Amino acid sequence: MCENNPMTSLRLKDATRNQLQRAQKLHRREQRTRHSQFLVEGPQAVREILTHRIDLVRDLYATEAALDRYSEIRTLAATHGVWTHLVDSDDFRDLSADGQGLVVVANMPEQSDPTAVLDGTHLAVATVATADPGNLGTIIRTADAAGAGAVLVGKGSAELTSPKVVRSTAGSLFHVPCVAGLSLEQIVSHAHAAGMQVLAAEGTGEWELSALQNNAYDARLIGATIDGPDLRRPTLWVLGNEAHGFEGLDLSLVDATVSIPLYGSAESLNVSIAGAVCIYASAMVQRTEL
Repeated sequence: MCENNPMTSLRLKDATRNQLQRAQKLHRREQRTRHSQFLVEGPQAVREILTHRIDLVRDLYATEAALDRYSEIRTLAATHGVWTHLVDSDDFRDLSADGQGLVVVANMPEQSDPTAVLDGTHLAVATVATADPGNLGTIIRTADAAGAGAVLVGKGSAELTSPKVVRSTAGSLFHVPCVAGLSLEQIVSHAHAAGMQVLAAEGTGEWELSALQNNAYDARLIGATIDGPDLRRPTLWVLGNEAHGFEGLDLSLVDATVSIPLYGSAESLNVSIAGAVCIYASAMVQRTEL
């Protein structure tokens, strides 16, 4: 390889057939669990893990064309001394249909203590049996965009490091602490221990979100007394299952249930959209207060 070739600054190593096959197998959950590794596919997610969670990165698999196209990723890989394996386009298609020439094999992060993650946080989100990977990834991305400090992923939810969840977060998985495998009881307990109120987004909720927003602004502007949940307080929003909501769960554990008004003929909102509305309602009130 020529000295003036930009590839010379990379820590290059040929990928063996066994390495490629092992990486391909990480599309399967049992293999991710067995090896404590997962795949990060595509330029945006790869860029974010190289920037924010380099401690998790094991190897970068890339086509030469992708490294030429995304020079900032090549620079990050070279700067951090990441083992980089050049893969031809045919082999790369076998490795990833969605990677656009870039895939990182990453180590699973250590599980954080939920109370410690929530401590001092003004806004957080939890899912309960949010089974669709795209919805879970979008919820994490929205939480990140709204400035939330943590996401708790309840039992029965999609696997946090499944390829579709990782892609759907668009890199936000590497910005916001996420803790998985919790029951609703544990979620509520950890939130209360951190001094947070727990609100469940529920279609027949006892409080309407728009009224809570108005109450919070009235309290700030004219000192009105708030009757009910105060969106100015540190809050953890709990979101349910796409089809069944909180069916079979004891919602008396949460501090209040909150509904989103529907002004048209739709029966309900997608869970990730409902989550976005609730998360941003709190974020806008709290940002006005801060």
